[in-house]
Amino acid sequence: MAKVLVVGDPLLTSEALKKAVHSTLGEHTEVVCADWKPASDEEFWYLRSIVEKNGPSVGKPPQELYDLAADVDLIITQHTPINAQIIARAQKCSAIGICRAGVENIDVQAATKKNIAVFHTMGRNAHAVSDYTIGMMLCEMRNIARSHAELKQGNWKKQYANAGFVGDMFEKTVGLVGFGYIGHVVAKKLQGFDVEVIVYDPFASQAVIEEAGAKKVSLEELCRRADFISMHARLSPETQGLLGAEQFALMKPTAYVVNTARAGLIDEQALIEALQTKKIGGAALDVFWVEPPAADHPLMNLDNVTITPHLAGSTKDAFSRTPYLLLAEIKRTVLEGNPRWVVNLNDLSLDLKALK
Repeated sequence: MAKVLVVGDPLLTSEALKKAVHSTLGEHTEVVCADWKPASDEEFWYLRSIVEKNGPSVGKPPQELYDLAADVDLIITQHTPINAQIIARAQKCSAIGICRAGVENIDVQAATKKNIAVFHTMGRNAHAVSDYTIGMMLCEMRNIARSHAELKQGNWKKQYANAGFVGDMFEKTVGLVGFGYIGHVVAKKLQGFDVEVIVYDPFASQAVIEEAGAKKVSLEELCRRADFISMHARLSPETQGLLGAEQFALMKPTAYVVNTARAGLIDEQALIEALQTKKIGGAALDVFWVEPPAADHPLMNLDNVTITPHLAGSTKDAFSRTPYLLLAEIKRTVLEGNPRWVVNLNDLSLDLKALK
């Protein structure tokens, strides 16, 4: 019988994870619960942010994890940092499952050395982020947030920075940078707007992109043609600063840049300069290079940008759905093989017998 350690956080509690384990793996499964409880919401978001950037070694996981990890077959968590020291104590563990697509909070290298498979949850918030992405497109083009803020201040304002080119979505060209789960869903949802979708993703085949009703293009062509440029790539050394001064120089002066992925995909200073000099029409950003941004950050004073505090993937539906998706995939892999969501598959020999 498998023994599972579930580690909750302020967004997804250990009790919710325990319920998903029993529902998916069976009521007989032994579950050990722990929760990562930073002192405040502010501390949680701060620690989450620095772990995203610098890895699990800078986090502050619950002290009890160092002991609890020693006697379990499977660890399930979401945002809690699982560092090399915890993994070193995990003598029986076969797999670590993460209720998110990114694995920045897990020391994957340490897990691989111990032959521990690291599962992530692909597409877990694809609907949440894709909804938000399209909302941000509409919000920036139609000045929805700005007009709301003005009216709240008692101002009946109808003219904004893009007054000369406010448009409709109809027949616009939307460029998607990255075509993974979220990019696919964005493309599908955009079909109802009668737009042309073009895609830059060197790892997605032309056949897959065309099957989704889109066209594969180079990054240069996408920047030249798109009315909206929406970021959906993973952040890596190869994609860091993917949009920089060179790319902004290619864009239409009416183009909008939307980022609900990772701030590092865009060169911060190049974007600020493009907005300040009106090289592009505007931007809609849900992610930042430092979160939260400083009160005097240049973006705070620009009239051609919509900014929100990293909300795109944060819906109750997405959080509650995720552990069931993850555990179902782990169970399928144990029973059938053919792992799909194991991030370190190429570097280990998969042995999940302990989970059967």
